[in-house]
Amino acid sequence: MDPGTAILIKEFSVAEFGGDRAELADIDGDGELELLILQSPGQLKSRLHADRSDADDTDRSLHCLTAVSLEGEVLWQVGRPYRRDVPFTSHGPKSMLAEDIDGDGHCEVAMIRGSALVILDGATGRQRSFVELPSDNFDLLYTAQFIRSAGQRHLICKVNDRAYPPWSYSNPTMVFRPDLRVWQEPFAVQGAGHSMVALDADGDGKDELLIGYSLLDDDLSETWSLDLGYGFDYVSNHADNIAVSDLNLDGELEVRYSGSKDFLVTDLKGNILWRVRGKHSQRSAEGPWGPNGETRIIMCEKNEGLWGLDQNGEALWHRTDINGYAGTPVQWWSGIGRTEWALFEPQLRPITPTPYDSDPAWSRDLWPSFIDGDGQLVDVFPWKDEYAQPRRRIRAERSYDCGVRYRTLAQDIDGDGLDEVLIFDRYRVCIFKSPDAGNP
Repeated sequence: MDPGTAILIKEFSVAEFGGDRAELADIDGDGELELLILQSPGQLKSRLHADRSDADDTDRSLHCLTAVSLEGEVLWQVGRPYRRDVPFTSHGPKSMLAEDIDGDGHCEVAMIRGSALVILDGATGRQRSFVELPSDNFDLLYTAQFIRSAGQRHLICKVNDRAYPPWSYSNPTMVFRPDLRVWQEPFAVQGAGHSMVALDADGDGKDELLIGYSLLDDDLSETWSLDLGYGFDYVSNHADNIAVSDLNLDGELEVRYSGSKDFLVTDLKGNILWRVRGKHSQRSAEGPWGPNGETRIIMCEKNEGLWGLDQNGEALWHRTDINGYAGTPVQWWSGIGRTEWALFEPQLRPITPTPYDSDPAWSRDLWPSFIDGDGQLVDVFPWKDEYAQPRRRIRAERSYDCGVRYRTLAQDIDGDGLDEVLIFDRYRVCIFKSPDAGNP
């Protein structure tokens, strides 16, 4: 089924405070989703990355979080927006999340601000609590409901810090209660990377945690850890991304690991089902994208192209002429037949030497699209020349660290069962809907 041409339903400027990180959430309890946009240097805020010549003290001190309605109205703002002519440099995992953390029925926003973990009131942006962290390089990754009582959640933070020997990438991890009391002091996990998944793996009503190459019980004791072979380098080949789904439709969940090199799939008991040798497996997407709705996996490698795999890991196609990441499947059609598509965010490969000037002509090739189970790109979101990003002086070899890209969010905003797609950059937000939206 052809996905058709998406319908632009609104667009608005965020040029005064636009950033690379955004979250959709009902922050004020009015039943409508709002958008949180973060300007932050991410990992580059830390002393650990002080030798990065593409970031300076102005970048490292940057912090601005803005809440806007989906009409573009600013609701509140914390911090001061970036104002220099050269784009700010930002890199690293997400540093904010928005949900009801303490179980009081209201949305909170948790974020990393410098060396502190801060919780804001979602409706007003007012600070409710904060705690100083033992390092300046923590990033907030996830919340998990480890306990049954009152729906409360724990905040899980990860760090790169040589102060915790033996140092390894994205170790240690630290867990806080909703009131920001420490629940678990810093601890290391084998192969810890940039992703984790909380799920009730054993059906006891409490979340377990997939982190690194291990499954931790709700008390954070180790249930199992993958045996990846003698001499395996768990620092270089950390778990860049972890995803869980029922790959073979047998009613059991499988775990997909993008492991900085190889791509592997396990069951929830820690048995490796299959493994694909890779160069730098970074992310994957999975959905019913075969000719008859069979499961297809799109495995994305960092600056090395994309692979199409079947549910058993057999290679179906390999494209090195495109670069970027396939994201979460989008519910795009109702009824019978092909209903889901995967979003694709193109990305420029690293460019050296720096600094250099970006080219507005790159913009069209960086505009997001759908990608199907055969690896074909489908140009579904209407382009306007005014969406082109301006020529800017780029200080980072990874140009996306300076904002030369478009990001996407997909969520059912209006409750009709189909997802809307937000495409945003540091200047503008565009919201598209399916051509099937509103049809009986």
